[in-house]
Amino acid sequence: MKLTQTREHLLESLQATLGAIEKRHTAPILENVLLRIEGTQSFWRGTDLELEISTHSPIMDGADGSITLPARKLADICKSLPAESIVNLEVQEDNRARVTSGRSRFELATLPASEFPDLEDIGEMHSFELPENQLKHLLDSTAFAMANQDVRYYLNGMLLEVNPDGVRTVSTDGHRLALCFHNDAINGVTEPRQLIIPRKGVLELSRLLRSDSQVPVLVQASQNHLRVQLDNLRFTTKLVDGRYPDYRAAVPGGGQIQIDIDRKTFKDMLNRVAILSNEKFRGVRLSLSENLLQVQAHNPEQEVATDELDIAYSGNDFSIGFNVTYLLDAVSHLSGDTLRLHCNSPESSALATDPEDETVRNVIMPIRL
Repeated sequence: MKLTQTREHLLESLQATLGAIEKRHTAPILENVLLRIEGTQSFWRGTDLELEISTHSPIMDGADGSITLPARKLADICKSLPAESIVNLEVQEDNRARVTSGRSRFELATLPASEFPDLEDIGEMHSFELPENQLKHLLDSTAFAMANQDVRYYLNGMLLEVNPDGVRTVSTDGHRLALCFHNDAINGVTEPRQLIIPRKGVLELSRLLRSDSQVPVLVQASQNHLRVQLDNLRFTTKLVDGRYPDYRAAVPGGGQIQIDIDRKTFKDMLNRVAILSNEKFRGVRLSLSENLLQVQAHNPEQEVATDELDIAYSGNDFSIGFNVTYLLDAVSHLSGDTLRLHCNSPESSALATDPEDETVRNVIMPIRL
C-alpha cells in the first residue's frame, strides 16, 4: 500500500479523525487510525467505540490497500514537516510504515486493518436537515451547562429535541440550565423525538462544524446512534440511554423583576468582583435599589469587593445570590449587547435572555450567602 499526498491535506484528514481517538487506551488498536487507499481516494477512520469519525480525500498517487497507523505520531510528524511538503507513505513487507518527505525518514509500527473495530449496526435511521451554522449555534449555546461525571449519567450530555416545527437543545447540571431554539419547520419529521448526545460527542461535533457555513447538513438518528454527514466527513456517536428530566418546568416564563443591563459592562463587573469571592462557593450578591445595581463578594479572609452600575429600575429593594462562575457562563453565552435578567424571589431561579433574541434562555439557580 502506498500514498503520496501534500502535508496539508494529510494533516486535515488526520486532525478530523483525532477527536475520536483516545490518547491512552487499553486496546492499542484504538490509538490507531484506519487508512484505506482505493483508486485515487484515501479513506480515514478513527473510533473509541463510542464515537466514530470518518473522512475521505483525493490523493496525488497511491496503491490500493489498508492498514492502521499510530494516529497522533503520524499527525505530529506531519506537523513537524515544512509547509507544502510532499509526503510519501509506504507499507513495507514487514508491515512497518515508512514515511518520507524530502530528506526526512520515519518508520512506524502498524496493526492489521482486519483488527480495527466497527461500530455496531446502527439500524433504522430517521433523517432531517439543518444549516451547518444553525446546528453549531444550537450546540455551542447550551454545551457549557452540561454536567461532567455526574452520577445522573443522562445529565453528562445534551438533549436534542426534534419536532415538526423546529429543533431545540437543552443541557443542565442541576445548578443551571441552557436552552436554545431553532424555530423553522423540519422536513421529514412527523413526531417529536428526544435524543441525549454524550458530552464528548457534543464537543467533538461542535469542533467539526463551521459557523460560517449555511450549507444543510444531514442529521440521522436511530434508536441508539446519531450520525451527521458533512461534505466528505461522517460523524457517528452512540446516544445516552436514559430519560431526560422535564426541562420545561425548570425554565421560568419571565420575572416580576426585569432589568436590562449592558452585557459587556456587567460581564466585566462580575469578573472584577469575582477576584475576592470565596474560592469554594464562588458567591456574589446582586442588590437592586432605585436605579442602581450593586454586585458584592467577600471571602473567609474578610476581604470585600463591591461594584455598582446605574440601571433603569424603580421597584422595591431586592437582593439575590449566585455562583459567579455560573452567572458569568450564562452572560457569556448570550450574543447581544443587552442582557435581560428576570427574577422573582431570592429563592427561585433567575432567567438571563437577550431581549433581541428569545431563542436562547439561560437559567441560574440562586445560592444562599
